[in-house]
Amino acid sequence: MDFFWRIINFLKETAPFFIAMNIILASFLLILGLVLMSKKNREQKAKKIAGMVCLSFSMLAFLGAMSNAFFSFFVL
Repeated sequence: MDFFWRIINFLKETAPFFIAMNIILASFLLILGLVLMSKKNREQKAKKIAGMVCLSFSMLAFLGAMSNAFFSFFVL
C-alpha cells in the first residue's frame, strides 16, 4: 500500500509540469491547425486534412490538461 501512495505523490508533484506542457502543445497545434485551415490553404486538400488533424490533437491536448488538473487538484 505504501507503493501506491508513493505513486500518487509522484503524480501530484509532476502534474503542474505536464499541465503546462499540454497547454503549450495544444496552443501550438491550435495555431498550426488554424494556419493550415486558412482561406489561402483551403484549396489544397492535404493541407485542409492536416489542419483538421492538428485541431483534433489540439482539442485532445486541452482535454488532457483539464483532466490532469481535475485529477491532481480535486481528486488527490
